[in-house]
Amino acid sequence: MTKQELSKMLHATGCPVNEGISDLDNGKKFPRIDYWEIAWDDVMASGDNYEDKITWQVSFYSRTPRNEKLIMLRDMMRKKGLHPTILHEFITDDKIWHSYFSLETMNE
Repeated sequence: MTKQELSKMLHATGCPVNEGISDLDNGKKFPRIDYWEIAWDDVMASGDNYEDKITWQVSFYSRTPRNEKLIMLRDMMRKKGLHPTILHEFITDDKIWHSYFSLETMNE
């Protein structure tokens, strides 16, 4: 999967999507998705060439647990053969559900 494919899949949910932190316009919209790079790995390709494997954290914020858009995103990932562990937490101060997982892409 490439970064562009990841972005396209996240946007296909119809949720506001931000690479990095939520912008001021989307910061209070729910559900919404933020994603950012959390790790870079060199992967040896043929010869002395390396490819970059990038690990992304994807955070999904909603007012309800098991939000239908999160379920939609999980179904899209399953169809692509992706099965990340999705973790959940309730943020009591903001009264929102934060679901998050990581995915890897190859740098084009």
